[in-house]
Amino acid sequence: MKICVIGCGAIGTTIARAVDEMPDIDTTYLTDRSQECATRLQERTRKVKYIPDIIPVLPEIRLVVEAASQDAARYYAPLTLSAGVDILLMSVGVFQDEEFQSDAFRLAKRKSAKIFIPSGAIGGVDALSAASLDIMDEVTLTTTKPPSAFGPSAYLESKGIVPADIRVRTEIFHGSAREAVKHFPQNINVAATISLAGIGFEKTMIRIVCDPQVKTNEHNLKAKGKFGELDVVTRNVPSPRNPKTSYLAALSAISAIKKIAGQTWVGI
Repeated sequence: MKICVIGCGAIGTTIARAVDEMPDIDTTYLTDRSQECATRLQERTRKVKYIPDIIPVLPEIRLVVEAASQDAARYYAPLTLSAGVDILLMSVGVFQDEEFQSDAFRLAKRKSAKIFIPSGAIGGVDALSAASLDIMDEVTLTTTKPPSAFGPSAYLESKGIVPADIRVRTEIFHGSAREAVKHFPQNINVAATISLAGIGFEKTMIRIVCDPQVKTNEHNLKAKGKFGELDVVTRNVPSPRNPKTSYLAALSAISAIKKIAGQTWVGI
């Protein structure tokens, strides 16, 4: 099986190195805006091959893995799906755009291609997805991260909030998942994932907390419905390559690729 990874940042690099050891993966094409970064990763792996453009290889690959940004997802998802090729998206926040989500889902159906959304940096997505098949009363997510996990943000600047200056546990956002994903595109893909798995972007409520005392990225998912109650806490170690990213997010993508390339799925 041949795949293509978009992006050689923290997640893309971790994925490329992991699939290099998977016997079911023959070739991993890699593209990135930085040719230097991509070729350096190619030199350190056996199956990775840098390509400046994925269009020539689309006919021979089975899966595209987007691990770059929402902008990359907006460009590569339609391109990939139009070719009838499956895509795994890490920048799930792109789906807060209702028009893009609707267009992508329709295109996938028309071209008989699949859109894979890994669980990312949180546990309980499988249970939430199953529970949402019946009446759901509420879904809430509280995300707590250290100041170093927050990059530049126009929203925080407008509120006069500087994460690096925070000395005590502080709530910096409270609102719908749609708003959270829009204001924190690099920090809150988890909100988009649980929105898609559960009751949608408008009804899913998000709290974002900055706490200088924590050293992990914590996600507390709570849900109530006809199924009962769900309360899941995931404390993630930040990626050693990027403190804004949880290591578990990369591992969830690797696990998904292993399942797609293999014959057995557990926890679907």
